[in-house]
Amino acid sequence: MRFGKTALTILSILFLLLMMENTPVLAVQPRAVEIEARLVEFDPATKIYKATGGVHFISGDFRLQADTVIYYQETDLVTAEQRVKVQTAEGNWEGENLVYSFRDQQGKMTALTGQGGQYYLSGKTGEFNGEEILVEGATFTPCELAIPCLKIKAGQVRLVNDKVQVKRGWLCLKNLPVLPLPPLTFATDQFEDWPQLQVGANNTRGAYVTGKLTHQITKGATLSYGGGVGTKEWWNAQAGLRWNLTSNLIFNSTFTWEDYLRGSASLTYKHAPLQVTTAVNRNWAKLVSGEHSLTVQGPLSKKSTLALSHTSSFNERTRGMHRRKDSGLRLTGRWLPGFTLGAGLYYGAGDLKKNSLNGWHLRTTWSGGINIARTLRIETAGETRWQKGIEPLWVEKTVKLVKDLHCFKVDLGYDLLDESYSLNFGFNW
Repeated sequence: MRFGKTALTILSILFLLLMMENTPVLAVQPRAVEIEARLVEFDPATKIYKATGGVHFISGDFRLQADTVIYYQETDLVTAEQRVKVQTAEGNWEGENLVYSFRDQQGKMTALTGQGGQYYLSGKTGEFNGEEILVEGATFTPCELAIPCLKIKAGQVRLVNDKVQVKRGWLCLKNLPVLPLPPLTFATDQFEDWPQLQVGANNTRGAYVTGKLTHQITKGATLSYGGGVGTKEWWNAQAGLRWNLTSNLIFNSTFTWEDYLRGSASLTYKHAPLQVTTAVNRNWAKLVSGEHSLTVQGPLSKKSTLALSHTSSFNERTRGMHRRKDSGLRLTGRWLPGFTLGAGLYYGAGDLKKNSLNGWHLRTTWSGGINIARTLRIETAGETRWQKGIEPLWVEKTVKLVKDLHCFKVDLGYDLLDESYSLNFGFNW
């Protein structure tokens, strides 16, 4: 039975009652599929469809294109060869050939390439198992170029529930492997959790290189770790944990060794429209110092946020402990295109003098930048504290020239307070 250049819709609903020793048996209802091709052949004895020439095969949200498609109705199995393209809810994939079982929701494609969300994936073979994809000999990247600027090349990549699991991987610049990767798990849509590498130079580190890796250890917990070295006898090591205790409660902690041990932890509770954060910081140098803070913030309008905060800090000195408390109300917003501006009224009391004012004072902040070319940008950030009768106290004043190099970013910065330069070259996932 032949159909030339036709669209064939198979919506057969079979209800057969077979009598075997007076016991009724129901036949399996065949799948609803659509086949469109230049030539479609059907064997009624074996219930096999063979389509050739520009084949379009559709079943639910499963869409298949190929030069040749064979559908085995009895076993609910489809095979495809030559210029195979598959579109599913998880992404769009291409390959040389495909074998897929609708009954088991399992299949295999050779020479797989494709895109899912904001990432691109390729490999020798790809195995589909429900919503999970396992790729052997894989390349994984968010870069759309034919030769990606940055990519992860791995013996095995598994994609499941918007997470990627990498085994036997290397971080590559173009096609050059630069960093071996331990087994990693990270979110496909949170690029800040992807492997990071930065090289640069400044007054304190000299020429330096730093790196950070992130690994999802449970469904709600993510571990990060890394470090760096510099030519001015500088080095550091760090580790952090982000744990979503509930959908509204988030715990963050970080420990860093750089000359001495430093640690921070915060607990954030979100209950729309408010967000409450309590945080603690410690520096375990020869003389210990630290800070505790509590912040409650929420939107005042579509472009602005109002925050109420209280901070207490201490610094151990050779002649005793110095302490300080600051409380205030701060308003921030994006009223100027490309910039975030802030102003706050604070009251401070204590004997810690650095960057501090006692009594009522005003704090103003800004951060942002402007584009001076398509891939060139000037960024600036600063904070000033104002009090009647004294000169303005500058806490931060920096400017950067930032160049976008597709998957990389280069910035040349200058700190107007320290009168120091910095140069950084890093990833722009």
